[in-house]
Amino acid sequence: MGDAIRKLREELPVVFYREPSFDIYRDDIVFKDPLNNFKGIGNYKRIFQALQFTGQIIFKAVWIDIVNIWQPVDNIITIRWTVYGIPRVPWEGNGRFDGTSEYKLDKNGKIYEHKVGNIVRNSPTKFKLLPVVELIRSLGCPSTPKPMYFETSSCLSLMQWRHFG
Repeated sequence: MGDAIRKLREELPVVFYREPSFDIYRDDIVFKDPLNNFKGIGNYKRIFQALQFTGQIIFKAVWIDIVNIWQPVDNIITIRWTVYGIPRVPWEGNGRFDGTSEYKLDKNGKIYEHKVGNIVRNSPTKFKLLPVVELIRSLGCPSTPKPMYFETSSCLSLMQWRHFG
């Protein structure tokens, strides 16, 4: 089990760029996610190839952060992960997916089932990092002076009209 945990911890963050080693999986592995069920190591390998292909087409950069790894019961490894991606679009943007992977291991320490779940797209971040310009604006200090006497307020004009009208 230690070998499986070590390899998952090392290989999962770079799975969009490098094929993982498949020696920790059984040939009859079952993969499950909310939409799919696949069986067999050949199909499992194709899942990673598809991830790499779509990841490189859709994103300029894409990576996985492992948030937590734990063993809720014997022979099960659970990983909470976050996938970050910067899409290939002309405007600024990014994507985020949070989820879990549950791996079931046999008595020999080989993974025979991988189940993905709890997927949340663009979940809120705990802390938002702002560029310096946005940080200054959020503090109420515009970066360039803006004379107030050039602005007119329709509300003020209406109030003045009622008062003097």
